[in-house]
Amino acid sequence: MQISRNNHQELFLNVVILILICSVGFLIRYVEIRSIEQDAGWINFSLGFVLLAAFVFARIITVTGLPQLSGYIFAGILAGPFVSGFLSMETVERLRLIDGLALSFIALAAGAELRFDRIRQRIKALGANIFLISVTVFVSAGLFILFAGSYFPIIAGFSAAQTMAFAILFGVIAASLSPASAIAIIDECNATGRFTETVLGVIILADILIIIAFTVALAVSKQIVAGTGGMHWQIVTMLTGEITLSLVIGAVLGKAIAVYIGRIGYDFILFLVFVAFAVTRISMAINELMDVHMNLSLHLEPLLICMSAGFFVRNFSPSGTFFLKSLDRTALPVYVLFFSLAGATLNFESLRMCWSLALFLVVIRALGLLIGSWAAGRMIGDPESHNRSAWMAYLTQAGVSIGLAQLALRELPEIGVHLNTVVLAVIAINQVIGPILFKVALEHVGERGQN
Repeated sequence: MQISRNNHQELFLNVVILILICSVGFLIRYVEIRSIEQDAGWINFSLGFVLLAAFVFARIITVTGLPQLSGYIFAGILAGPFVSGFLSMETVERLRLIDGLALSFIALAAGAELRFDRIRQRIKALGANIFLISVTVFVSAGLFILFAGSYFPIIAGFSAAQTMAFAILFGVIAASLSPASAIAIIDECNATGRFTETVLGVIILADILIIIAFTVALAVSKQIVAGTGGMHWQIVTMLTGEITLSLVIGAVLGKAIAVYIGRIGYDFILFLVFVAFAVTRISMAINELMDVHMNLSLHLEPLLICMSAGFFVRNFSPSGTFFLKSLDRTALPVYVLFFSLAGATLNFESLRMCWSLALFLVVIRALGLLIGSWAAGRMIGDPESHNRSAWMAYLTQAGVSIGLAQLALRELPEIGVHLNTVVLAVIAINQVIGPILFKVALEHVGERGQN
């Protein structure tokens, strides 16, 4: 790979800057903390250090042809508790609140990327891809666990009912994708075209449906493990209420955002940060209130709320274009934050515990994506280059998959703890290879740098 003189100088400068940042960071890391104020200051410093290091490391890694997103993730991995230990497990847990805030902000952007007119024009392509990809991944992953799960120690001790519930839940999580990763790679590559629009629409709409499907799957799995037979109508009603209420709240929130932009406009990004934070915290508070004080299992879904809000502002207000451009201008620090923390939280202990099962499931999931996307492409008449490359755009998994696994851990702990371990191990692999292959796919179809 040829590197120009200017690029060589820039690379050298970035390496020097990274060395200086890391040197200062590790020197301060060993300063003794003697007060709560110093502890709070250390948390803030840790976050700033990781953001700066991730940004510079991503600039360096692009020389190899890898996407910047991979640089953010690798920097987080190196700073995390399983490699250098610069960020302890306790520090990473404290930063999860910021991680959730970034995910809600990205969900707003994901909803805003959906154009109602383009969805209507490509409804057949989107529907075919979502259906075939989801079904092939769910069936292939679920059947593998049902028939081969007993050969792996982490599942071997399960009863037949627990194995069935595990297979259902993992099958649904395996079908989840990563809007955040897709948007970041598309923005970085300046990609546009039929392939890019289809992939982005499939990823965002599929994740909305997967969140809904997982809510149903979790209720079904509870019934299977408890041995109480089928799902009661009360549960179906509650699930429908949760989904509908989340979407309605999102639409109302979208209207409020549109009014704010139209009447005030300035300080817009700070307002959206506040909205993302408020949605995350208020949803958690309401869910806890319902569970503890009212004995109602009604759970609002922050990601659905934010996606619905972003979609409403983009499509049903005159401020839609301004809204999307403002989000794009703010995207870089949010991506650096989210993906560097995602890298820091990748659990290599989980990967060590079930690496063989994780590798099998990564391959099974990739085959499901390949078959589903290829069949959908042939059905709707997409170019063969698109059909061969599409599966690479869907590999990455991130926040939604982790969130669903955490929900299973809370609601069904007897199998959730093992499910969470396996999901984290699979994500650790897909999060590393997925962005790289997505960039390769965009190059194969000729849509990189077309925007």
